[in-house]
Amino acid sequence: MTDKITNIDQQNAAGKGSQREIFPEGDAMDRFVRVFETSARRWELIIYPAMLAFVVLAGYGFFLIYTLSKDIGIVAKGMDPDMGKHLGHISESVIYLSENVRTMTRRVYHMSESVETMADRMTALEHLEPMLNSMQGMNHSMGAMNRNMGAMTMSMDAMRVDMGDMSHSMRPMGRMNNIMPW
Repeated sequence: MTDKITNIDQQNAAGKGSQREIFPEGDAMDRFVRVFETSARRWELIIYPAMLAFVVLAGYGFFLIYTLSKDIGIVAKGMDPDMGKHLGHISESVIYLSENVRTMTRRVYHMSESVETMADRMTALEHLEPMLNSMQGMNHSMGAMNRNMGAMTMSMDAMRVDMGDMSHSMRPMGRMNNIMPW
């Protein structure tokens, strides 16, 4: 169709010289229409998908708002009507808890001081090695005394047995009864 218009414009322009100067070859309008159509096609390629994406995003936004309001409704139903009373009790418990934590902090501080004191004392004990060596000698001497006392105890036990035998061997004990204190 545009070819017919172009041909007709060219024929008319050939017959009339004055019109040819205003519309050279008559295809300016045809070029304008073609450029406008291609521009419109480009915009259609951009606008229609953008409108579709907007509709999809709007639907998803509606869905999110709907589920959010539903969840808030569930949370509101789950709230305790006596929440104010319970919050007062909770705040008192938190105060009591903070006091207990403060007490624990002080005790842990004292414990750390005690551990430092113990560490100092252990360091002082490490310097007493000569005294520990002499105490080992004393331990050996005490062991020897213990063994000697055991030997003395055995000797005394043998004397006791001998005295018992002697008292049984003398029948009437005559003089022995006067000597023995028992």
